[in-house]
Amino acid sequence: MKILLIVRIINKQGGISRYVAELAERFAAKHETHLLTTIYNYEIQDLIIHKKPMIKKPLWLQFLSNVYYNAKYAKKIKDENHIDVVGSNAVESWECDIVTMHSCHKAWNKYYRSWDLLRNIRGVIDPYNIGVLTVERHVLEKGSKKIISVSEGVKREILENYNVPEDKIAVIPNGVDLEEFSPDPQKRIEIRNQYNIDENDIVLLFTGYEFKRKGLEYIIRALPKIDKNVKLFAVGKSNPKPFQKLANKLGVSDNIIFTGFVQEISDYYAASDIFVFPTAYEAFSLATLEAVASGLPILATKVNGTEELIDDRHNGFFIKRDPADISEKINILIEDETLRKQMGKNARETAENYSWDEIARRTMEVYEEVAKR
Repeated sequence: MKILLIVRIINKQGGISRYVAELAERFAAKHETHLLTTIYNYEIQDLIIHKKPMIKKPLWLQFLSNVYYNAKYAKKIKDENHIDVVGSNAVESWECDIVTMHSCHKAWNKYYRSWDLLRNIRGVIDPYNIGVLTVERHVLEKGSKKIISVSEGVKREILENYNVPEDKIAVIPNGVDLEEFSPDPQKRIEIRNQYNIDENDIVLLFTGYEFKRKGLEYIIRALPKIDKNVKLFAVGKSNPKPFQKLANKLGVSDNIIFTGFVQEISDYYAASDIFVFPTAYEAFSLATLEAVASGLPILATKVNGTEELIDDRHNGFFIKRDPADISEKINILIEDETLRKQMGKNARETAENYSWDEIARRTMEVYEEVAKR
């Protein structure tokens, strides 16, 4: 089978880029696999790369140029190489055989607009937003043969917002590298020594690029209510100043370590004891998968992805975006070491179902099904 994958950027730093890199690596080992992209900075053996241009600014023109060039170049590549299946990730192309939906923009837009009046106005008149919604509707309803959704929640959002038959959608979650993300006693010691954290101290981990949406504020507000002196790693490339100000006001600044972006995020999972993620909206967070693979009990809000990943009181707890609830659940795990370790063990067992090999196998079944049509 000959496959063409479409994605704007490919690397292993996270999100859609990592998703495509992991699948492309496995697809290329067994099939002739082509990749249409703008930025390619991760080498994959036997993967055939096709570069295309993209206008960078303004954002709305970047999006529309990306869709235009993807459609134009994909047709050329398909005709010249006799491609059997074209797979796009998110709304990257006007036409494709399979589109993998890592979120539903229309559902996200409703959430975004609910924040305040200014965001509501922007959501209506923003040309970028209008463009994405227009392309999303076409691709989902008419421009694809099959839809892969990364969670039951995203599938539900697609069905609620678009005229799509349910049997057109296959749900296949994101995956995780079970070797890269695993309990690592040596890395635990190294990172803790780097920050002068004692082995007996409890370390909480929060990671994400959007601190506000992902709920860092609620964790900080929970810290004064936690019975034991804990440390919190706040990992990610986001503006820390408002959260540092809040931590100073609450007297917990010494408990929080803002690391910024880190290259080896797996080391910080290894150094931590509990993963806390009170996010407002997700499609299926890779961070939650990395946490369970690393053997951490996971405390997260019940959103897309986590509602499937967390078995409440087995491998973690569902939490609210509420400091009192978050501190209560953390205190339970601090006080009961046996429960904390058992939840961590259960979390690792959960992760075994999400290996990239298994996710690639299930995805390939969908590609083979479409290729036979």
